[in-house]
Formats: sequence, C-alpha cells, structure tokens
Amino acid sequence: MKQSNSLADRVIKNSYYQVLLQLFTFVFPIILTPLIISKIGEVQFGIYALILGFIAVFGLFDLSFSSSFIVFISRYFEKKDEQNLNSYFNTGLFFYIAFSIIICTAGFLLSQPILSLLNIPADLTVVSKQVYLIGLTVFFVNSVFAIFPSVLISIQKMYLTSAAGIAGGIINFVLTVIALYSGYGLMGIMLSQLVTAIVVSIINFILAIRMMPELRINPASITSGAAKEMGKFGSQMQLSKLASFASEKYDEFLLAHFTTLSNVTYFNIASRISRAGRIIPFQIIPQIAPVASGLKAKEEDSKLTSLFETASKYLLLATAPVFVFIFTFSDLIIRTWMGNGFEISADILKVLAFGQLFNLAFSAPGNSIIPNTGNPKFQMYEGLINLAFNIVLSFLLIKYYGIFGAALGSVLSMVISSLYVFFKSAGHFRKDVMKMISGLYLLPISASVNAGIASYILYFLSNRFLFPADGRLSGLIYLALLVLLFILIFLVIIFRSKYINEKDKILIAKTLIKILPGSKLLPSNVKSQYSSKTYLNEKVSLFIVTHSRLGMLKQCLSSLLPSLNEINYELLIIDNASDDGTKDFLESFSKGNERIRLIRNDVNIGTNAKSQAAELTTGEFIIGIDDDVIEFPEHWAEKMIKGYKTISGMGYLSSDVVVDETTNGAKHPDECYNREEFGDDVVLLVGPTGGWCFMLSREVYKKVGKIITFPDRIFFAEDGDYVNRIRNMGYRYGILEGVKVYHATGEFHNKEYSRVFNEKYADYKKGEPLSYKLMNRIKNLFAYKRYALKIDELSKQSLDWQ
Repeated sequence: MKQSNSLADRVIKNSYYQVLLQLFTFVFPIILTPLIISKIGEVQFGIYALILGFIAVFGLFDLSFSSSFIVFISRYFEKKDEQNLNSYFNTGLFFYIAFSIIICTAGFLLSQPILSLLNIPADLTVVSKQVYLIGLTVFFVNSVFAIFPSVLISIQKMYLTSAAGIAGGIINFVLTVIALYSGYGLMGIMLSQLVTAIVVSIINFILAIRMMPELRINPASITSGAAKEMGKFGSQMQLSKLASFASEKYDEFLLAHFTTLSNVTYFNIASRISRAGRIIPFQIIPQIAPVASGLKAKEEDSKLTSLFETASKYLLLATAPVFVFIFTFSDLIIRTWMGNGFEISADILKVLAFGQLFNLAFSAPGNSIIPNTGNPKFQMYEGLINLAFNIVLSFLLIKYYGIFGAALGSVLSMVISSLYVFFKSAGHFRKDVMKMISGLYLLPISASVNAGIASYILYFLSNRFLFPADGRLSGLIYLALLVLLFILIFLVIIFRSKYINEKDKILIAKTLIKILPGSKLLPSNVKSQYSSKTYLNEKVSLFIVTHSRLGMLKQCLSSLLPSLNEINYELLIIDNASDDGTKDFLESFSKGNERIRLIRNDVNIGTNAKSQAAELTTGEFIIGIDDDVIEFPEHWAEKMIKGYKTISGMGYLSSDVVVDETTNGAKHPDECYNREEFGDDVVLLVGPTGGWCFMLSREVYKKVGKIITFPDRIFFAEDGDYVNRIRNMGYRYGILEGVKVYHATGEFHNKEYSRVFNEKYADYKKGEPLSYKLMNRIKNLFAYKRYALKIDELSKQSLDWQ
C-alpha cells in the first residue's frame, strides 16, 4: 500500500521511539532502586537523591534559554531561514558553554557550604563531597550539549534522541550494576552516570550535525538580538521551571532539614512511582511542541485549536487510567517493588497520584501548545502561582505534619496552578469550560474510576479467599492481571460510549502498529503461498443453492457458464426441494456436462445447504454463488483469483455488485468501506461483506472450518458468521472493487418470488440462538488476532493532523 510521510506519521514514529525510551527509563530505575538501597542503605540513598537535587538547582540559573531552542530553531527551519537558524543555534550553544563554566566553577567553590545545609552524618561527608563533584561534572556535560537534542526535536526527529537515550540507559544500567556488585557504592553509581552523559551527548552532537547540515558552529553568528529574544522567552518560562523544581525537590530538602534522611528516601520512592506514571502521557506532550510551533509558523490557527482539543482528549485517555490505577493499587505496587517496610511510601503515593492526574489533565494540554507558539505567559504565571503556594504550604505543612505535609503541600499547589492554566487555555482557544469538562473530561475519568472499583473488588476477594499477594512474584502476577482487567474494563466503556471517533482510531492504530508485536502474527505478514498472482489452471469449485426460484436460476446459469470457459471448474448445484420445475430443468441442463454435479434434498434445509455444498467441493478455490446473481462479467473468476492471490493474508473475498435503482440493499453505502490498494489494479473494500458471490481458498477453509448450520433454521446470516470467524483468525476480508456481478435483490426482484422471500425473512427474524450469540461474543473478546487485524487495517488509512 502507498503511505504518505504525513505529519501524523512523523509524530507517530517519534512517539514509538519515545515510548521505548520511557520504558527503559522506567524499568531500569524500578530494578535498580531496590538494589541500590540494599547495597548502600536508606541514608546514603537519601544523600544521593538530595545531592542530585541540589545540582539540579544550578540549572535554574540559565534563565530557561533551553526552553526557547525548539521554538526558534523549528520556526526558522520551517521558513528555511539559514542565517537566523545559525544565529539562534550559535547564540544558544555558546551561552550554555559560558553558563556551564561559570556555574560549575561557583558550584565547586561553594561545595562546602552547600553540603553543610544537609544533615549528613560525619562518616559520610567525604564520600558526599566526591559524589557532589562528580554530579557537578555530569551537569556540565549535559548543559554544554543541551542544544543538540533540541535541534533533533525541532525537525521532528525525536526518535533519534530517544534512540540515543535508550543506548545511554543500557550503558548506565550495566555500569551501575557492575559498580554496585564491585563494592564502589555511591561513587560507582555517579561515575556510571558520568560515562553515560558523555556518550549520549556525543551521539546527539553527531546526529544533530548530520541531520541539519546547514548548521555551522561559528561564534561570529552570535547576535544580541537572538540572545535578547531567547532570554525574553526563557525568562517567562523560568518560573515554570522553578515551580517544577519546587514540586519535586524543595519538599525533599525541607524533609531533610526538619525530619530525617530516611523520610527523604520514603518520599523519593513515592515520587518515583508517581513520576513513572507520567511515562504514557509524556509520549504525547513532546510530540505536540514541534507540531504547535510549525502550525503557528504557518499561521494555521484553526488547526491549533483542533490540536488543543485533540491533545486534551489524548492526554485524558493516557492519564486518567494510569493514575487511577496507581491510586487504587498503591499498596500493592510499593510492596511488590520495595518489599515490606515502605507502607508510608504507599500512602504518600496516593496523594501524589491525585496531583499528577490533576496536573496532566488540566494543565498539560494548554502548556504543551501555547508556549510553543511563542506565548509562554500562562505557563509563567502557573509557575509563579505554584512556586508561591508551594514555598509557603510545604514549609508550614512539613514543619508541623512531616512527610504527609510534604505531599499535601505539593499537591495543593499543583491543583491551584493547574486550574489557572486550564481556564486561561480554554479562553485562549475560545472553548467553553463546562462543555469541555462534560464533553472531554467526565467520561475518561468516570471510566477509570469504574475500572478501578471493579478491579479492586476482584483483587480484594481474590487476595482474601484464594491466595494472598505476600511476595514479589505473587505481587507481579496480581499487578499484571489487574492491569489487563483494568484496561479491558476501561476500553469497553470508552469504545461503547463512542468517545473515540474514526480519526482517533486511525491515529491510535498508526501508533500501536509500531509498538505491538501482534500484527506480525497476522497471515497478511506471512510470505504468500502462491508462486504467481495470476490464475494457473487451479481447480475452482463453485456451488449454488436454490429453492423454487427457477426464473432467477436460469438467468444465473445462462450467464455463469459462458464466463467460465477458461476455468478448470466443477459446479455443485443443490436443490432444496423446489416445487416449481427446478428439478426437471437441472437434470436437462446438466445432461452431458460432467463438470456439473446435482444434489437434491428431500426437504428445504435452506442456508444449511451451503455448508453441505462446501464440504463436497474438491477445488483449490471455493466460490459460493447465490441463485439470484443473474449476470457475471467476462473473466470475473480469473480476476477474483488474481485478487485473492495478490492480497496478502486474504480470507473471505466477495465480488463487487452493480448498484442501481433495481438493486436496493445489494450493498452498503460507499462510506461504510475503506479502500486498501494492493498493486496498481487490486483494491479491497474493507467493510460489510456478503455471501452473494464469495471466494475462499482451500487452505483458509481448512483452518476456519465449515460454514455454520442451524438445524431449526432455513435462513440465517451464515456469511456474517464466517466473516466473523475469518476476522478472529486474522485473515483479511472484503469486496474486490470493480469485479461487479448483478445481484437481483431488493423489492424490485423479490416481489416475483414473494413466497420464498417471506418464508426466508420470517425465519431470519427469529435471530440466532442465545447460546450461539453468547459464545460468539466470548470468542470475539479473546480473539487477539481480530484486534491486530483491525489495527493493521486502520493503520493503512491516510491521516494528517487536522
């Protein structure tokens, strides 16, 4: 199939690699944290967390120049303005070189007074200073090279920075494990981070220069205008940066000052899980920044508004279930990860999870778009509000309520500032707040809460009456099963409510197809069994079932047989006890033609005879034809076989039909179908598919099985059942566009055979047995190939950001 390299496709590719990076950055700390604490103890881990936090403070003095890189580099890259591109690039690069030298020199000179602010035991002062100096070096490396990953992100090649991050994560993980088991403790951990920082920075540097060859490292390109504009933009972002620091590190510093280093560890553990919950929604946010900047550069304001709605929806879908699950099962998560003795971390995690949910749902949509259009004031004021409330609330609450005060102060500040951004963002894009809440927010949140309640009840009963989650292995098993159950309930509610539209499904499918391995198991991804795409004289078995519609049957056969002159075929005709002369006609018609086999049933078994006929076929291809298909185009069978061979993983292929005023109901409207192109002249219409003239290969028929029968019915939707089973096995289905037969259905034709039609329709209205319906629903629910097939189908549809 032809696929365009659209904006959506580039975003999805970036998302895929970003997901991998975040998975690595999530899994490695999850594994390493218990190991580190077991090797160096809770006190040293507290020192480790605090020193890294203190070094992070140094980054607050850069006036947030880095936050402007993506905006300005993306802007001038889109405009192909090489002069300004290099001006802003070099201004940013040399600013950070100078900034890093100044800050690290000051940090080195002030190392003693800084470390004295922490309650570090006397026997750990030497190692603490060594760790601090290594951390300062890590900061220097990361700061000097900060602009190069921003270059890659600006041109929407975030997947390269993600790949570099994955490589760095693996290196850091391996070196840290070696260092810990070799007895190097905190020093070994920090040296591992230094090596990782150097490697990743070099990789990003090389990639940025190669991907944007117009860049020139030249101090002469530095301009005061670029510095002034980036400084103005960054200064407004600075408060947001300060607030982010306050919400993550300020509380730990106060805990170390007012309480104990162990409390820092307990709080840090809870914070790590709450921040890990941001992994999924944070796959969306980084993709939005360059998109927003690009749309603003093209002055496409209507698309920016649409992007705001889309970002709000996807962030809610990604955020609500994650943090409701973390809130619901915080005890099980912490106990499984860290073991017993960290119950206080689980309680803290509940509070922090609520704050993260609120922040990502109400603040992140606006903040992921508006600042990247060159208007960071809302994020600036959010930072000011957050910082002001956090400084006061956390100080008072930690002083009097200890570790729980730290969580409450952080979350209350986050809620207040997030509400500010939400209202301002809605006003900026002229959106009604109440309509947004009712239309976008309520359903994902309520679906998450319902999924949390249902899964917790099951966990509570199972934990109490079946087997307890009293160890890491049992905890992991419980968490895996609960995640699956939670997601299943959440998705059922979301999809049944029609919250996800077709555009959303396509975008989600394009993302999932790159992440999930299930599609690789589809028959469509297996090498074709056919040596040629054309008809090679394979035997074709055709069958027709008829009952008291002699006039139509005559037209059907008189058109069918001449169209099969070049086909190696057999034709089975089953007469379902017709009483209108059909028997005598068929005996006369087939006389002398050894290819035609006649079978007469003593009673009318209706559609059940299709299963009977299919079982008697011997050809490599099976074609079922209704007796009211009365016209066939030339070479239709060869074209059907070519299409079947060409379309990889083909399962159930129907011919197209003539649609005019005499064939109402012959086929669903065109909007019900999605076109999939295979080569230049084979097009599959994926959608409602009937049994008027359908083809199966012998291989598929053997795997899927017999056509269904109901002994107490004469007419039922056997074609729908077979297509459903085809889908459950991951085979393709649909109509071969352009190969049109004339299906004489609808009021115009059925009135001539009203008795037959009325008998069939009366039986059809009975519906399928309840046991059959229930069993089908169960099978569909657990048929993973069905979902993989749907994802594969949707991912092939074109889509660009609207």
